Amino acid sequence: MTQIAINYTKVLYELKIPDEIILETMEYFQNTPQLGNLLASPVIPLKEKYAVIDKIFADQMKNFLKMVCKKRRMRQIGEIFDKYQIYSRKRRKILTAELFYVTKPTAGQEEKFKAFLKRKYGCRGMELSLHEDKALIGGFVLCVGGREFDWSIRGKLRQLRQTLIRR
Repeated sequence: MTQIAINYTKVLYELKIPDEIILETMEYFQNTPQLGNLLASPVIPLKEKYAVIDKIFADQMKNFLKMVCKKRRMRQIGEIFDKYQIYSRKRRKILTAELFYVTKPTAGQEEKFKAFLKRKYGCRGMELSLHEDKALIGGFVLCVGGREFDWSIRGKLRQLRQTLIRR
């Protein structure tokens, strides 16, 4: 993580460009790495880079991308977008969490997890990603930031083993 990428991230956030347009721009760069290489190339004149930006991207993104090109920071565009997502969620108080399960939770159970996390962390919104993990044996593990809530059978067995070893 570089300070330069963080600075560009903050600028991008302050421009208040709709998330859909930023996501669309991110997808362009992810799906066509040649585009990033072209815009980062020191051999291609700035006017030609600007013409490419004008043809491909939404109006709201053009000035930002031109500035990134002009300052020769296009090689960091992926990092800028990655940091943008984290920074944007933090500023809007949107919590991200991961739920590892054996049996997929119902929509009602998912909502209960989200309500629990909203109460616990005082956030406005939630992004919960689901991952199947048969090694848990049963139950689930909920991960938020550096914290883990383990209500799995594997976790209970580990706790039991530690208790028996200490005796």
